[in-house]
Amino acid sequence: MKSTQLDDKPKQHPKGPGRLALWIDRVRCDRTVRSWQRRSRKQARHHRMRERLHSMPRVHAIGDALYLTGFWFEYFLICAARGVGKTVRAVVLQAGRLLILILRPFLLGLITLCSDLTAPFRRMSSGMRHMRELAQALPEESSREIRRERFRYFRRGARLYFPLVLNALAYLLPVAALAGFAYIVQDRMNVNYVLEVMVNGEPVGSVASEQVFESARDDVQGRIQTVQDSDQDTQATTAAVTQLELDPTYTLAIGGDVMNEMEVANAILSASGGAIGEATAVYIDGSLQFVTQDGDHLRSYLESVKQPYEDASDPNVRVSFVHDISLVDGLYLQASMVSYSDILSVLNEGGGARTYTAAEGDTVQTVLDATGVAWDSLAALNPDLTGTDQELAAGNEVITGVQSPDLLQVKVIRRESYTSEIPYDTVETQSSEYDFGETVVTSAGQNGLQEITQDITYIDGVQTEISTVSVETLQEPVSEYVTKGTHLKSGMTANYGSGEWMWPVPQYTYVSRWMSSLHKGADICAAYGTPIYASDSGVVVTAGYHYSYGNYVVIDHGNGWTTLYGHMSALGCSSGQAVERGEVIGYVGSTGNSTGNHCHFEMHHNGTLVSARNFFGGM
Repeated sequence: MKSTQLDDKPKQHPKGPGRLALWIDRVRCDRTVRSWQRRSRKQARHHRMRERLHSMPRVHAIGDALYLTGFWFEYFLICAARGVGKTVRAVVLQAGRLLILILRPFLLGLITLCSDLTAPFRRMSSGMRHMRELAQALPEESSREIRRERFRYFRRGARLYFPLVLNALAYLLPVAALAGFAYIVQDRMNVNYVLEVMVNGEPVGSVASEQVFESARDDVQGRIQTVQDSDQDTQATTAAVTQLELDPTYTLAIGGDVMNEMEVANAILSASGGAIGEATAVYIDGSLQFVTQDGDHLRSYLESVKQPYEDASDPNVRVSFVHDISLVDGLYLQASMVSYSDILSVLNEGGGARTYTAAEGDTVQTVLDATGVAWDSLAALNPDLTGTDQELAAGNEVITGVQSPDLLQVKVIRRESYTSEIPYDTVETQSSEYDFGETVVTSAGQNGLQEITQDITYIDGVQTEISTVSVETLQEPVSEYVTKGTHLKSGMTANYGSGEWMWPVPQYTYVSRWMSSLHKGADICAAYGTPIYASDSGVVVTAGYHYSYGNYVVIDHGNGWTTLYGHMSALGCSSGQAVERGEVIGYVGSTGNSTGNHCHFEMHHNGTLVSARNFFGGM
C-alpha cells in the first residue's frame, strides 16, 4: 500500500548545468583548441624546415662532415682517457714497487725478530709433544727405560737448539734492561727528599728546601745581631755571643717530617748551648727590632691603638699600621730581652699635636682653607677661637690635629663603590641630502653606566691615597650618529682654473653690496654667530684684529689667489694654520668699522682686487 502511494508521486526532473559550469567548460574547450593549434603550427614549421634543409645543395655532405667531426672528437676523448688511465696505473705500480722496496727490510727484520723470539718455544713445544708420545712408541719398554730415553732426548735437544735460546735472549735482555731502568728512575723520582739540618754534627730537624734553611739561618743571625746591638753591658753581651757555637749545615736525606722557618730557627738555637728562653720578637717592616717576654701585653696594647678606627659591622674597612708590625713567638737569646716599658717608649716616639703657625693677615678661615680641618674640630682643639672671621696674630700657633707616633700611625683603607656615566661617542658622516652647514642627528646617543670600586686610604684620619680596584661596565654607551650636510645651493660654487670656490657664508640672508670703486669687497649679511667657511683650501697668513676690518682672516690659496674675511665676531683659526675648503674659520659679527652683522669678503689675484660677483653672480 505504501509503495503504491510512492509510485503515484509526480517525478522530478534533474536540473541542467549552471551558467558557471557552462562557462568553465567553454574556457576549457577554447584552451584545448588553442593548444592543438599551437602544436599543429609548430609541427608545420618543423616540416617546412626539414624540406628546406633537404632541398639545400650538398646538405648530405655537410651532415657527413658534422658526423665525422663528432666521431673523431669522441675518439680523441676516448684515447685520451685510455692514455691517462694507463699513466695512472703505471704511476701506482711504480709507487707500490718503491713502497715495497722501502718496507721490505723492515718487514724482513720483523719476520726475523718474530721467528727468533718464537723459535725456542716452538722447538720446546715440539720436544714436549715427542716425549709424551715415547710411552706409546715404546710399549714394550719399562717406565725406567722410557724416562731414560726422555732424558737423552731432552739433553740432545737442549744441546742442539741452545743457540736459538741465545738468539732470543739477544732481543729480550736489552728490552728487560730498559724496563728495569725505567722502573728504577720512576721509583727514585717518587722518593721524597728533604734536607736534614745539622748543628755541631747533630741533626736538629729537616726542611723542604735550601731556601727555608737559608731563611732560618738568617733569622738566627738576626737574633744574635739583636744581642750585639743592645745597650746592655758589653762584656756580658760578648760573653753571651761567644758561648754560642753555631755552624748549621744540611745534608740530603730521604723522607721525614719537615719544619718551617721558625721551627728550624728555634731548633738551631736550642742546639747551640746558649742561654735561650721563650719570648716574643717584634718585627718592624720585616726587620727584628726587639725581643720581649711580655708579648701578650704588647699585642693587647697594639690592638687598643687600632681599636678606635675599627668597625666590625663594616666589612669594607681594613685597619692596620702604616709600618708592618708583627709579633712572633719562639726561642730567643735571653741576653736580647728588652723590657716592655722600653719597647713602648720607642714605639711612641714622635707623637704629639699638629700645629699651624699663623702669618701676617691670617684668619681662622685661611687656616681652615690651608689645612682642610673642619671648623667644629678646630674649635674643639682651640677653645679660644670665636669664629671663622677671627684674625690671628703673626706667629700664633693653632692646633689642627693630633699626630700619632711615627711607628704607630694607623692606616685605614675604606673600599667604596659608586656609579658614573660613560660618555657616548659621536660618529660624523656627510650627506648631500642636507644643505651645507646643516647638522642632523640621525641616531641619538645614550651614555653608558659603569660601577667604579676604589680603595681610599686614610692615615691618622687624613686622606692620602685613592686607588681604583675595578671598573665594571653596567650598560654600554650607544654612539650618536650625526650627519653634516654638504649640499650647496645653486650659485654657491664656482670653478676657477683647476680649483673651485665656495660661497663663504651658506646660511646668509642677502648681499647688501658688491665690490665697487668705493667698496673693496662683498658684504654678505647673516645672523650674528653664523659660521664663516674657507672659500678654498690654503694657509692662514693673517688672523687678528684691524681697526677697519675688525676681527679678520686672510688665506693664501696659492697660484696668486688670496681671500679676506672681515668683521668677525670671533676667530676660528690661527695664523700659520692650514685649512681645507669648507672648514670654519670664524663667525659673523660687526667688529671694526661696521654698522651691522655681515661678513666682508674680498678676493685678490696677484695683488689685484677681483669682484666676487664674477664668480657668484647669482647670489
